[in-house]
Amino acid sequence: MSRIEKRKSINNDDPRRVALGQWVREQRMAKGYTMRDMAAKSGRPHSYFGKIEQAQRGMDLLEFIDMCNWLDVSPMKSFLSVQVSFKQQS
Repeated sequence: MSRIEKRKSINNDDPRRVALGQWVREQRMAKGYTMRDMAAKSGRPHSYFGKIEQAQRGMDLLEFIDMCNWLDVSPMKSFLSVQVSFKQQS
């Protein structure tokens, strides 16, 4: 496992990671997308999305922007929404 992969697969006890995963799941389901649909849109394996939704993996800023594009949502509005969720989880 590379250093970057280790950094992105930190434990799932972080409430921010939980909030981010919940947000991804809510957005995906609101669009009616399955994880396999997301995999087809992104070229990433469906397990990538499962790990994010289960708070087993985080995202850096560029991945967050990609995720927003795959979900057809505004990155700026989404960032603000996720930030509110972070504050509620803290």
